[in-house]
Amino acid sequence: MSPRRFRFNDFELDALARELRSGGDAVALPLKSFECLVYLLEHRERAVGRDELISAVWGRIDVSDALLGQTLARARRAVGDTGDEQRVIRTVPRFGYHWVAPVTEVAAESDLAPEAPIEPTAVPGSFAHSDAGVATQADTQPSTRPIRAGARARVIVLAGVVALAVLAIVSGLRVIDRRAGLLSSAAEAEAPATQAAGTVMVLPVEVAGADPDSRWIRLGAMDYLASRIRERAELPVMPSDQAIAYVAGQDEAALADPARRWQLVQAAGVTRLLAPGAERTAVGWHVRLEVQEAEWRAHFDGIASTPLAAADIALAAWLDTLGMGGALAPAPHSPLLELQQRIDTAFLEGALPAATELIESAPTSLQREPAIAVRAAEVDERSGRSELAYKQFARIAEGGEGVTPALRGRALYGLCAIGFRRNELEAAARRCADALEALAGQPDSIARGRAYMMSAVIDDHLGHLDAALAGFGRARIEWRRAGNAPGEASVDANEGLALANHGRYAEAIAAFDRAAAVFERFGVRDHLASSLAAKSDAQRLTLDLPGARASSARAWQLASRIESMRVVRSIGYSHALALLAGGHLDEAMHVVGRFDAAAPSAPPEFAVLHSALLAARGRYDEALAPAHAILDRVLAPLDPTSDATLSQAAAVFIDAAIDSGDRVRANEILARLRDAGASVQDPDRAFVADLATARLAAARGDSALAARHFDAALKYALAANCPAQVVEAASAWVIDLLARDEIDEATRIAGHLTRYADRDWHAARAMLALHERLGDVRSAQRARSALPALAGQRLPAPAPDVAGDNR
Repeated sequence: MSPRRFRFNDFELDALARELRSGGDAVALPLKSFECLVYLLEHRERAVGRDELISAVWGRIDVSDALLGQTLARARRAVGDTGDEQRVIRTVPRFGYHWVAPVTEVAAESDLAPEAPIEPTAVPGSFAHSDAGVATQADTQPSTRPIRAGARARVIVLAGVVALAVLAIVSGLRVIDRRAGLLSSAAEAEAPATQAAGTVMVLPVEVAGADPDSRWIRLGAMDYLASRIRERAELPVMPSDQAIAYVAGQDEAALADPARRWQLVQAAGVTRLLAPGAERTAVGWHVRLEVQEAEWRAHFDGIASTPLAAADIALAAWLDTLGMGGALAPAPHSPLLELQQRIDTAFLEGALPAATELIESAPTSLQREPAIAVRAAEVDERSGRSELAYKQFARIAEGGEGVTPALRGRALYGLCAIGFRRNELEAAARRCADALEALAGQPDSIARGRAYMMSAVIDDHLGHLDAALAGFGRARIEWRRAGNAPGEASVDANEGLALANHGRYAEAIAAFDRAAAVFERFGVRDHLASSLAAKSDAQRLTLDLPGARASSARAWQLASRIESMRVVRSIGYSHALALLAGGHLDEAMHVVGRFDAAAPSAPPEFAVLHSALLAARGRYDEALAPAHAILDRVLAPLDPTSDATLSQAAAVFIDAAIDSGDRVRANEILARLRDAGASVQDPDRAFVADLATARLAAARGDSALAARHFDAALKYALAANCPAQVVEAASAWVIDLLARDEIDEATRIAGHLTRYADRDWHAARAMLALHERLGDVRSAQRARSALPALAGQRLPAPAPDVAGDNR
């Protein structure tokens, strides 16, 4: 893997942390300027072409020279360079740019290169291991609870609110964005994506002599063609955003050569390829469609006063060869239609301010058109103006003149998505049902697939697994019909989340692998990273801790190129959880340190993790000091997409209090957990309460009460099919039984631990204690020798003193 940290002059650039520092001080820099620096640094052995740089940084090639120049000027200023001096970045005339400053590569940190051996480092006031793997400081034996990343925390949704199938991730209800070689096998990497038979891919339009006023045609006419084919000819068409993302990563020369282009698009599983071109003429616009199939290629032309009308004529000529000439009724090529496509182009480019400007500068009569109003609401929603978007969607959902069923369905879906983000699940479910009713019989399979997907996600969060799985199936059918392979992958990813929520981890991991393979093939980086993070969570809960660490580390590597901090935050959380579970405390603390855990306005999950890491090192007073303030933040987070749950937070603080002997504080926190009551979205509250009650009862000698609650906790974990919780409950119970000399009962309960003793520290400690009490010297020696490696940077002390009175 190429290094991700560089030193030059007085600067240090950390690509993964997205940090540029000068003399230790942070240097403020716009994201695109920073990405230009990174790309030029990583390719400093050669000059980088202008188009190559634009494609790498913006994901498209139609960026103006003015914007590129401004971006590079900011990058140069940030590193003490100018266009005149060019001591760091040299302009190569008529070609591009070349990094020329001397660079020192800094070795990658351990959390960013998990394949390398990781050696803990001694830090003042912390614990480290000697060469023999024995703790150098240890008076206490802290417990590190295997935090269950919520039974609900992340949703991977392809195509958020907007009807253009723009990629979005909605994070917020179960912990579960560059390519990283993540396919599960070489054969899988070679296989083409599965698409519906006859799927069409429409490429961006090549516009000859494009001026600023006609640049919208490149993507606007592309999306128009795709929509007309989908809605009128009823052929499956790859969504425009996915086609754009797919071709953005391909070699331009290959796309220009028909034979090589055909090979590339076959990997996407399409059957037909449309390569449009447009040119302004003396009489209007000339659009030529180059249509390519396996053994056939032809051109179809259209000439008209507007580019969309010309595109219609050329499209009708092609469809006529398929016997579908009558399918394409003439479209009214009005200012309204062109405005729609201009707005949609801005969506496809991710240029929300441009979309807003188009809407606000349009005549009032056009702004009032339902087709524009629904787009305005979608722009507001994507821009974070959810209250304004909600009012717009609600007005359109009421119907009225000009509101077609398709537009009403879009508005109802918008209300559903906003309700979901607000955690108003019952209301969101009703809106999704209304959207599906409005979209029934409409030709837009993408919209129906999106609504079925969201409906299924909501059903899962309401605890209705059967309904959720049925909804995922309907979404898969619709998106297969629409030629939406990444959409189907998002079904796999979300279905994986639902399966993991219900303890079906093997099926979930297989679903995440299928999703990741498709997301990688199509270059959908954020979904790829989120799928890997979700896989990591499932692996961690099944106690495949090395696998969890590897999956989350790969996702964390991808996070350096993801702009959504919400997504980066969830990936970082999964990575830190995997590191904590494996005892890699220094690495976990480094990841937690990337986020402002202490800020009251910050999502509280990292504050919880910070306390868990302190407790794992035996620093209980520091861990417990902010307990009640953090619990307040968890119960009323400023950001409803926070991954923190009350059960997780309470468990961390209760365990720390019990381990430090502070039973009064443990009971206070347990009382807060009980007072909060049950929650469908946080089902582990009962498990945490039972286990805490059992441990507190055992500590005060109430063996009968302890046994009842240990039994309840273990039964919960077994019913949930969650190995991490099984080990947590059974290991604590075995230790208590041995302390009370109930050897036979301890042996019976230890039967739940034997399969995990070679991969989990808690299980290994409990089994070591049992072997010693049984006098099984050989088994005890094996367990003792394995314990330091399983402990990691936790204190690998001997098994706790469980000697009974007769020893």
